[in-house]
Amino acid sequence: MPLLTAEIYELLQTKNLMLVFDTNVITQRGFMPLCQQVQRINLIRTKPQIKLYVPAVAHAEHLFHLAQQYGDSYNLEFIRENLVIHEIEILNFTQQEAEYCAKLLQQKYNTPSEWQAAKKRRCLECVGLPDDYSLAAGTGGQCGAPNDWLIMAQAQHGNMILVTEDKGKHQEFSLVLNVARYNNLKESLNRILTELTNLHQTNV
Repeated sequence: MPLLTAEIYELLQTKNLMLVFDTNVITQRGFMPLCQQVQRINLIRTKPQIKLYVPAVAHAEHLFHLAQQYGDSYNLEFIRENLVIHEIEILNFTQQEAEYCAKLLQQKYNTPSEWQAAKKRRCLECVGLPDDYSLAAGTGGQCGAPNDWLIMAQAQHGNMILVTEDKGKHQEFSLVLNVARYNNLKESLNRILTELTNLHQTNV
């Protein structure tokens, strides 16, 4: 169950937080303005601080889409500079996280057939077909495992808040304890920034 706006607000107000963003959030036009909001909050108050992360696997997918979209005008150096400017860190997938991810998957899917069936259901969902689609006779063994499993493991292993718009029936992020929706996070940040700005003006 995703965190409510009030719950996100409370967490942002009481402890240092690490936010990790899914691909479907970093591709939104409002992502960089949201990061700017976080920067302003961190500048006004010394603590608690908010850190921003993008998983390397999500970053790779985003770069691929940008390269397709812009073709010859695609500028990797501009993207790198923007990451630095907005204080966004690319989160590499470590050996410890790989081991943690494998452990979580083994706990959820005890046998190869369960794992294959899960991948098959995910593939059917992606193209809008029901789980029991009769013409899909394969076991799912040849279906690829989504990057979402890797992102899930990073968020959970690092005790981060995962910001995602994934709302699928078989969403991989069900194993993550702290999941936030983009709009709920945005509302919480807006509230905090407004309160900090008003307080600062009162003290001037």
